[in-house]
Amino acid sequence: MNMMLRSLLRRRSLVYVLLVCAAVLTISPFVLVLFTSLKTMDDIHQRGPMALPEVYHWENFKDIWQVGNFIGYFENSVIVTVVVVLFVVLLSLLAAYAFAYLRFVGKGLLFLVILLGLMVPLDLIIIPLFHNLKSIGLLNTRWAIILPQIALSIPFSVFLLRGFMRDIPSALLESARIDGSTELKNLIYIIIPMLYPPLVSVIVFNSLGTWNNFMLPTILIQQDELRTLPVGLNYFQTKYTMDYTKIATAAVISAIPTLVVYMIFQRKITTGMMMGALKE
Repeated sequence: MNMMLRSLLRRRSLVYVLLVCAAVLTISPFVLVLFTSLKTMDDIHQRGPMALPEVYHWENFKDIWQVGNFIGYFENSVIVTVVVVLFVVLLSLLAAYAFAYLRFVGKGLLFLVILLGLMVPLDLIIIPLFHNLKSIGLLNTRWAIILPQIALSIPFSVFLLRGFMRDIPSALLESARIDGSTELKNLIYIIIPMLYPPLVSVIVFNSLGTWNNFMLPTILIQQDELRTLPVGLNYFQTKYTMDYTKIATAAVISAIPTLVVYMIFQRKITTGMMMGALKE
């Protein structure tokens, strides 16, 4: 009995050690970036990039807003993310409701076509997308980022919401229809209040994906005043020099909104994903 307990204790201890090592390896790059943001370039040149700062320069987080067009990059990221998430949530709710409860010709085929969007990589369509946006005059506008991001986000969102809706008893909707309720009222007053966990998952995932998107703004936006934060970080890099402290400071500020959102809604994200998977 004692040998079994010792063996179990050793295995658990080994698992904990491996988990701690994995956590340290995962967190260490973020810690390095944070410490770099609190240094000056002189500190890096004199003491090396891995050394802890002797003096923590918190003023870097205030000064970064006065450098270049950083405020503009931040505003562009906020505008693009908010617009994308609003349109994705609205369109995905309407489409998921139609695929879950309504009957129309070609319903199954149309749903499969939408799901094909999950299998098309952005690298495959970026060149024709560039030429299409250029031909209709949307290149170098915020819509050049917003519209493709909405299209890329809808398939997953519709799939997740539809999977949850299909398990909601249809008797609720039937009784509401008998009482004179319309389909729009059924969606707003019956379905949406029951969709809180998966709806939060859709909002958070699309917010993080849009905020951190690098390829679309890099290729479709050439005007500096319209660039978003991930692309704007290149401002602190030139052909011969690179301001590591400003890049690290900007990266930390860029990561704070996504980190806060994820920490607040972490449980809801997990719950929503599990519900959508099980109900599908």
